[in-house]
Amino acid sequence: MNDRLFKLEQELTAMKRSTRRWRGATTLLLVGAGLLAADAVGPTVIDHLVVRKLDVITDDGHSVLSLAQTETGGQIDLYSADGTNLLRLGTNVSGGDMAVWNRAGTNVAGIWSTADGGTFNLWDGDGAKTLDIETGSFTLRSPSSKSKVVLEAVERTSGLAFVNGEGLPVIILGTDEKYGTLVQLADQQGQTVIDMRTIPGIGGAMTLKTVEGKRVVLFAATGEGGSMNLMNSRGVPVVLASTSATNGGAFTIANERGVSVATVEADDEQRGALNISDADGNGTRRVRPLRGYSP
Repeated sequence: MNDRLFKLEQELTAMKRSTRRWRGATTLLLVGAGLLAADAVGPTVIDHLVVRKLDVITDDGHSVLSLAQTETGGQIDLYSADGTNLLRLGTNVSGGDMAVWNRAGTNVAGIWSTADGGTFNLWDGDGAKTLDIETGSFTLRSPSSKSKVVLEAVERTSGLAFVNGEGLPVIILGTDEKYGTLVQLADQQGQTVIDMRTIPGIGGAMTLKTVEGKRVVLFAATGEGGSMNLMNSRGVPVVLASTSATNGGAFTIANERGVSVATVEADDEQRGALNISDADGNGTRRVRPLRGYSP
């Protein structure tokens, strides 16, 4: 009796195992049939896929597309077939970020957001920066020297500067609400030798300087007309030419101390007059043409 019961238990166990194997095989057949049917009809559509990172790879295992998350947000990377990173779209603490590399792996372009706005940069094939655009400024650079062109606009002022290969500004154009417009030309050492500017409420002025920075010539426009000053090596005006709204023109010569010693001018009667003084500007003698005299 015990032997029969033991045999029955063995037969039941075998039947259970056979049933499980049959179910497993049936399930595999159903899944396989479903995949074959889906492949025949079209691609499988997934409404929602959640991953931490997703890579698309080539047959030899190189990643060509990567989707990932970073500390600041999401990131998308595109690679060449040999695995070189060529494009990255991502985020930073201020907003969006995009970087472009060439096939040699050199960063050649980038655009990203900053706390003040946006930035766009270009580099040459060797990685030297050639263009820099930021909110309110534009810089065009030479990849082989310090030469560059800089354009800036800040609040109510703006400026344009040309910098030579030594990194020294040689041409400056600027505008300011308070001080007007400015144009400066410098020599190759960066020393300003020509200074042109507008004087609010008066007119324009131009100054010529020596390479040591000494002002020697001054031209100006005023409400009464134009004026010119010539200075000596110590910056003292020694020759002055000016105009008057009522009398015409005047030409003054000063000594090295800046004391006027001779003046040629048109007087109130539209005649010419010559004034000659001593070294201290005293003892002035005035010479006028004789009345009614005609040579």
